[in-house]
Amino acid sequence: MDVNVELLIGKEVHDADGTKVGRIEEFRVTQTDKSCTLDAYLIGASALIQRLSAWTLVRPISRGLRSRNIYSVYEVPWQDMDLTHPDRPTLRIAKAELRRAR
Repeated sequence: MDVNVELLIGKEVHDADGTKVGRIEEFRVTQTDKSCTLDAYLIGASALIQRLSAWTLVRPISRGLRSRNIYSVYEVPWQDMDLTHPDRPTLRIAKAELRRAR
Protein backbone atom coordinates (compact mmCIF):
# COMPACT_ATOMS: atom_id res chain seq x y z
CA MET A 1 0.00 0.00 0.00
CA ASP A 2 1.35 3.43 -0.93
CA VAL A 3 0.56 6.45 1.22
CA ASN A 4 1.70 10.01 0.63
CA VAL A 5 3.16 10.88 4.00
CA GLU A 6 2.73 14.61 3.47
CA LEU A 7 -1.03 14.01 3.58
CA LEU A 8 -0.69 12.51 7.07
CA ILE A 9 0.55 15.76 8.65
CA GLY A 10 -2.13 17.03 11.01
CA LYS A 11 -4.15 13.78 11.03
CA GLU A 12 -5.57 12.87 14.43
CA VAL A 13 -4.31 9.54 15.76
CA HIS A 14 -6.09 7.21 18.19
CA ASP A 15 -4.57 4.22 19.94
CA ALA A 16 -5.73 0.60 19.79
CA ASP A 17 -8.29 1.32 22.54
CA GLY A 18 -9.75 4.35 20.77
CA THR A 19 -8.05 6.93 23.03
CA LYS A 20 -6.93 10.12 21.29
CA VAL A 21 -3.13 10.36 21.23
CA GLY A 22 -2.59 13.55 19.22
CA ARG A 23 -1.88 14.63 15.67
CA ILE A 24 0.95 13.56 13.38
CA GLU A 25 3.29 16.55 13.26
CA GLU A 26 6.60 15.23 11.98
CA PHE A 27 8.46 12.18 10.71
CA ARG A 28 11.85 10.68 11.50
CA VAL A 29 13.54 9.27 8.40
CA THR A 30 16.78 7.70 7.32
CA GLN A 31 18.09 8.93 4.01
CA THR A 32 20.57 7.11 1.80
CA ASP A 33 21.83 7.91 -1.68
CA LYS A 34 18.98 6.05 -3.35
CA SER A 35 16.13 5.98 -0.85
CA CYS A 36 14.42 7.52 2.14
CA THR A 37 13.00 5.22 4.83
CA LEU A 38 10.38 6.25 7.38
CA ASP A 39 11.56 5.29 10.87
CA ALA A 40 8.97 6.90 13.15
CA TYR A 41 6.08 9.32 13.46
CA LEU A 42 6.17 12.20 15.95
CA ILE A 43 2.76 12.77 17.45
CA GLY A 44 1.60 15.54 19.77
CA ALA A 45 1.27 19.30 20.01
CA SER A 46 4.84 19.72 21.18
CA ALA A 47 6.10 18.08 17.98
CA LEU A 48 4.61 21.05 16.16
CA ILE A 49 6.71 23.37 18.33
CA GLN A 50 9.83 21.44 17.35
CA ARG A 51 8.96 21.54 13.66
CA LEU A 52 8.21 25.27 13.53
CA SER A 53 11.05 26.57 15.68
CA ALA A 54 14.80 26.55 15.72
CA TRP A 55 16.01 23.89 18.17
CA THR A 56 18.27 26.33 20.05
CA LEU A 57 15.22 28.43 20.82
CA VAL A 58 12.97 25.49 21.70
CA ARG A 59 15.31 23.62 24.06
CA PRO A 60 14.78 25.94 27.08
CA ILE A 61 11.03 26.05 26.45
CA SER A 62 10.77 22.28 26.10
CA ARG A 63 12.67 21.74 29.36
CA GLY A 64 10.20 23.98 31.15
CA LEU A 65 7.22 22.24 29.60
CA ARG A 66 8.65 18.78 30.38
CA SER A 67 9.11 19.65 34.03
CA ARG A 68 5.41 20.51 34.18
CA ASN A 69 4.38 17.40 32.17
CA ILE A 70 2.92 19.64 29.46
CA TYR A 71 5.44 18.73 26.77
CA SER A 72 4.10 15.67 25.01
CA VAL A 73 5.76 14.28 21.93
CA TYR A 74 5.39 10.59 21.26
CA GLU A 75 7.77 8.82 18.93
CA VAL A 76 5.86 6.00 17.26
CA PRO A 77 7.88 3.42 15.30
CA TRP A 78 6.55 2.94 11.78
CA GLN A 79 5.47 -0.64 12.45
CA ASP A 80 3.16 0.47 15.30
CA MET A 81 1.03 2.67 13.00
CA ASP A 82 -1.93 1.20 11.13
CA LEU A 83 -2.53 3.11 7.90
CA THR A 84 -5.19 0.81 6.48
CA HIS A 85 -7.38 3.94 6.44
CA PRO A 86 -4.94 6.86 5.93
CA ASP A 87 -7.64 9.39 6.81
CA ARG A 88 -7.92 7.75 10.26
CA PRO A 89 -4.44 6.58 11.32
CA THR A 90 -4.60 4.23 14.31
CA LEU A 91 -1.92 2.84 16.58
CA ARG A 92 -1.56 -0.90 16.96
CA ILE A 93 -0.65 -0.37 20.63
CA ALA A 94 -2.12 1.45 23.63
CA LYS A 95 -1.13 5.03 24.44
CA ALA A 96 0.39 3.83 27.73
CA GLU A 97 2.96 1.81 25.75
CA LEU A 98 4.23 4.80 23.77
CA ARG A 99 7.69 6.22 24.26
CA ARG A 100 8.09 9.95 24.63
CA ALA A 101 10.47 11.53 22.14
CA ARG A 102 13.60 13.28 23.36
